Amino acid sequence: MPFVGVALLLVVLIVATPVLTGQSNGGGVLTQPEVVVDALPGNLSTHYYVRGLSTTARYAEINLGFAYGFNWTGAFPSGPLNWTGWQNASSVLAVDQTVSDDPVAVNVTALYSVNGVNALYGGVLAFYVGTPAGSTTEMLTVVSATSGIAGFSTPVTDLPVPILLAYLGTGGTR
Repeated sequence: MPFVGVALLLVVLIVATPVLTGQSNGGGVLTQPEVVVDALPGNLSTHYYVRGLSTTARYAEINLGFAYGFNWTGAFPSGPLNWTGWQNASSVLAVDQTVSDDPVAVNVTALYSVNGVNALYGGVLAFYVGTPAGSTTEMLTVVSATSGIAGFSTPVTDLPVPILLAYLGTGGTR
């Protein structure tokens, strides 16, 4: 009877391992990309890192763009945004950028591709670092224009914070 349990466990591992590592399809738990946001209290710059949960997930493409110069209302900007400062990288593990503007909107996509099957992830978010009226705590506030990514606020002293990007589909074939 113990052999039946061992055999069952082996079958589960054989089936689940490719899904977890993203080796059989275009994505999995370890290929899920995130944007890590970091800032230091009182510092005028914010750091954005786009990477996978696994440190060895290589992305076919990562695109990271920024928009500046809009009024912060606490909601995602309603007017058109001028996306600039693009970083477009191919066959990379991560992309990072430091910006000193505040507020800033971030437009990011990450395409993971293996064996001709793709998974496209992305997000469009706006960030503001500041001290709310009546408070002494500097806060990072995040709002999202992407379904599946929730907005939030957190003290800057609690950074860095990871934000998982949303799965957008297969993104075509490569």
